[in-house]
Amino acid sequence: MSDDVNDGRTLDPFWSAVRRRHPDLDIVILPPEPPRRASSGQPGRAPEPFARMQQEDMDELWAILVRHGMPRRDVRWIPGPTSDSVRHTVTLTLDEVSTTAGLGHLREAVPLLKKDGWKVFSPPTGMPRIMADRPGELGDESLLFGYVPEQRRLFARLTSTGLPVGGRRALDLIGDAA
Repeated sequence: MSDDVNDGRTLDPFWSAVRRRHPDLDIVILPPEPPRRASSGQPGRAPEPFARMQQEDMDELWAILVRHGMPRRDVRWIPGPTSDSVRHTVTLTLDEVSTTAGLGHLREAVPLLKKDGWKVFSPPTGMPRIMADRPGELGDESLLFGYVPEQRRLFARLTSTGLPVGGRRALDLIGDAA
């Protein structure tokens, strides 16, 4: 084993020379600090009306894409693209959907979403799903619409564009998700 290899990682020339000259020293090189997320520079907005609007948008999408059922709803705040922003997610889940119906909803969704201004991608392998996004004020708004055949589960998750709320308020809203 050469002197400039430690735990399978090659040291840079400076630290290799130090290691050769001082084999009794243990050298630990830490990774650089991750860059701090910048602030949006935008004034903070109220999250409650925004969350209501996102839930209404998700209800409209579900009515267009699925047109039936009483799905379970899960809503939460997640970190946004800047240190003073958050994103809002709304996930609707419907169980006991037949494979024929679930896959049919996915097929029908592509042209409907494109017509509504979404950029749509349908991966050719893996779980049947559609990923779509469209530009927003602070990052893209995204939609994940999929079907889990083994569980007969249809789901849709709408993730909002970033909402500037201020650094402290963002931390309060996302809680443990930070």
